[in-house]
Amino acid sequence: MRRAFARCATRSGRTSSCSSTPIAVSTIYHAVRLAEMVKPCGISFFEEPITQNDVLQMREMRRATGMALACGQNEGLIFRFRDLLLHEAVDYVQPNVVSSGGFTQCAKIAGLAAGFNVPLANGGAWPYHNMHLQAGVANGGLVEMHYLAVEFCRRIYRGLPEPADGWLTLPDAPGLGFEPDRDAIRDLAKSSQASAG
Repeated sequence: MRRAFARCATRSGRTSSCSSTPIAVSTIYHAVRLAEMVKPCGISFFEEPITQNDVLQMREMRRATGMALACGQNEGLIFRFRDLLLHEAVDYVQPNVVSSGGFTQCAKIAGLAAGFNVPLANGGAWPYHNMHLQAGVANGGLVEMHYLAVEFCRRIYRGLPEPADGWLTLPDAPGLGFEPDRDAIRDLAKSSQASAG
């Protein structure tokens, strides 16, 4: 979101020092103001604009701005997604198989969202885990490639697929299609223990 804001601020003629100033969005008032400021940038959706994904405030913001909203990458309970959908508070739900209860729970969330004709959007990193969810459900979408999460996965897994021309082809191997690098994990655990001691 900060990148979108910086790009928009530059287009609108604001100084570069202004676009590098951290922005705190802590209330619906600030979230709505920020949404209005970035509308000319044509962003796809505003991700988790309201603290703790407050359902009623998300609905109010969606109606006030007309901007597509997405959330859910940090939600772990299916009823939270149910409430977001029942109240028409989101345009995309973002269950994450690492933090939202695993593949079975996320498949249930995808089915629930499909009942409301709402697509999924990957959020919260872990693309190599979430690529299977996104590809395996009818309302799945794109996989978000967070640089730090990708680099971390490259350190502890072997056989990860590489994106090519903007596409990530799922592996044919059983399971997730990649394997933990047990030696790398052991070395990482040892280095963590050494730095903690």
